[in-house]
Amino acid sequence: MSATTERKSLLRRVFSTDHKVVGLQYFFLSLAAVTIGVVLSLLMRFHLVWPAAHLPFVRGGMMTPEQYLALMTMHGSIMVFFVLTTAPQSAFGNYFLPLQIGAPEMAFPRLNMLSFWLTLVALLVVLAAFAVPGGAPISGWTAYPPLSGLGEVTGPGEGLGQTLWIAGILIFCVASLMGSLNFLATTIDMRAPGMTLMRMPLTVWAWFVTAILSLLAFSVLLAGGILLLLDRSAGTSFFIPGNLVVNGELQGHSGGSPLLWQHLFWFFGHPEVYIAILPGMGVVSHVLANFSRKPVFGYRAMALAICAIGFLGFLVWGHHMFVSGMNPYSGLAFSLLTVSIGVPSAVKTFNWLGTMWGGRIQLHTPMLFAIGFVSFFITGGLSGIFLAQPAVDTMLHATYYVVAHFHIVMGVAAIFGIFAATYYWFPKMFGRFMSEPLGKLHFWLTFVGVYCIFMPMHFLGIAGGIRRYADATGANYLAGLQPLHFFITVAAFATAAAQPIFFWNFFRSLRAGAPAPANPWNGTSLEWATASPPPPDNFAGEFPSVYRGPYDYSVPGQTSDYLPQNFAARGAPGHGTLAAEIPQRVYQTGVWMLLAGVVMFFMALVSAEIVRRGFSNDWRTLALPWPILLVAAVILAASSFTMEHSRSCLRAGDDAGFRHWWVVTGSLGAFFVVALAIAWRLGEAGVGLGANPSSSFFCVFIVAHAAHVLGGVIALAVIAVRPLRRASRTTAAGAMSIYWNAVNGLWIVLLAFLWLEK
Repeated sequence: MSATTERKSLLRRVFSTDHKVVGLQYFFLSLAAVTIGVVLSLLMRFHLVWPAAHLPFVRGGMMTPEQYLALMTMHGSIMVFFVLTTAPQSAFGNYFLPLQIGAPEMAFPRLNMLSFWLTLVALLVVLAAFAVPGGAPISGWTAYPPLSGLGEVTGPGEGLGQTLWIAGILIFCVASLMGSLNFLATTIDMRAPGMTLMRMPLTVWAWFVTAILSLLAFSVLLAGGILLLLDRSAGTSFFIPGNLVVNGELQGHSGGSPLLWQHLFWFFGHPEVYIAILPGMGVVSHVLANFSRKPVFGYRAMALAICAIGFLGFLVWGHHMFVSGMNPYSGLAFSLLTVSIGVPSAVKTFNWLGTMWGGRIQLHTPMLFAIGFVSFFITGGLSGIFLAQPAVDTMLHATYYVVAHFHIVMGVAAIFGIFAATYYWFPKMFGRFMSEPLGKLHFWLTFVGVYCIFMPMHFLGIAGGIRRYADATGANYLAGLQPLHFFITVAAFATAAAQPIFFWNFFRSLRAGAPAPANPWNGTSLEWATASPPPPDNFAGEFPSVYRGPYDYSVPGQTSDYLPQNFAARGAPGHGTLAAEIPQRVYQTGVWMLLAGVVMFFMALVSAEIVRRGFSNDWRTLALPWPILLVAAVILAASSFTMEHSRSCLRAGDDAGFRHWWVVTGSLGAFFVVALAIAWRLGEAGVGLGANPSSSFFCVFIVAHAAHVLGGVIALAVIAVRPLRRASRTTAAGAMSIYWNAVNGLWIVLLAFLWLEK
């Protein structure tokens, strides 16, 4: 093989569109990220016990409070975004969702590949904050303004480091939105024959609901992040209050609301908890049924509970803000909603116990980690009940009690789900087993170590131990808590020391593990109906049909204790078509999902304006050039008619007419953008982005909408000049029509909102 051929082959493997390769790329990215995150946490724990220790690798030799806060910020950001969000959903979901629903690949393979590379870029941009002058940001993973919104005047790391952090998170939002579109379209339109919703494995239900959460929640974070970036770089005042003096300097902002950022952030932030934990719930349900040799107890209730948790997750963001001075009636409402989310959580917990009850339990390593997940979920859930009460949360909010709670229920439980999935699906991914003795040793050391870290941390918080303090030894009332800090730190280092067992087991087993058959665990779902590892098209051309539910274990009257989903009533495997194509309808489904994210993005912006206007005393209504804006609306409305006329020409076989009216549609879209630019210039002799809050929001609205129109114009041009690889021109035109008309309708809604605002 020539060097050129080898290079091309390597590039095809690295920039692969195969969902299995993309899933593994996500997995190894998460593995690198969690290693970095754990090292940062150990440095923090070391400093809390020995704050005066000399550290040769730290600038100045001794860690300052600002450096400690930078470690805390980067630890939280890396773990939340690049481990807990990425590994359960993007890694295992990408690899196994198509396999479990009998699909040949993801709906949009190139978009899938792009989402991974954007995630990698996002991680590198965030990590680059360590290398720039001033270092990494100190505002925490929540990036509360005004600390995060003013620049380097507020402290080290709040200059270029904070800007890189925001840019990295915005890139991650875009990557997550791309991944969500793929998961949703694949699940909705690419299931095998017979794979009804109530025959989907609970892992698929979890990935599906998580994709919905990601689509809606990251759209809001994207909007909030853009506004925060504008506060830092464009002189706007969305989140920065007026008359703010920092280090003796009066800041040039007026009337912004830091609470507005908290509302936007936590509207994303609480669903993020379930983005991290729901895939683990699906994996644990899957593993418990397999190794209990029993059907999942209450399958329908489990599926509905996943949906209920996802829905309620969007209604409880306010419990993160009990100490913000919210109205007591609002606090009561958020408290009741927070407690109510315990109902579907309890359904899942009791059904997990019911699944194991009376089963022939096989304590393989994946089963141990699944049981460990249930244990941590119960422990963390019970400690969260206290934080649902505003009066109690007010006392505990700033303490280590909160750190212990969310690390157990969100962090450790999710990571145990990742471990369970890794040990369970390793034979399928690599065709070999991991070592069972090493796996069990890894489990017990990690399980005991984690409880030794976080159970004392609850008591540390109840005793008044304040989180985010870099050095508690200077406060007399905290001095008595240092022995607890010492114990927790020793437990943290011991638990971290157990993790090389996993790494050794994992990488050694890639080459030296015992060979695994196609179905080593005698599982029933479709991923076990193909070879290990699976072929490029997943099922070697013979795609399965589904005849039963996903958990037919120990069926009475059967000689075997499991019946795979692709086994017909007569007991033989059934097959569907010999070649599975991506159905044309996925493109319209993908557009509808994209529009859901777009609507959520603009709803976040509109809600931000309503809140900002209500909080402010500096609001000044703009004299907008309404004739120009109305002309722009007429141009856009006309483009919808030309769009539909071009499609009618295409259906009639008139290719020349189709191209002509297609080009006219794109031209009208371009004229619309020009009209918006003119309106921007004519409005009060030029509407300044940072002139006043009303002009800031107007600029954001029209630029955001113009960007969506320009994206549509580019898509129109692509469809006109070159055939698409998978979608027919009729399909592409239909999908484009949905997008174009929806974006046009969105402009009418924005225009009506601006008119009512007058």
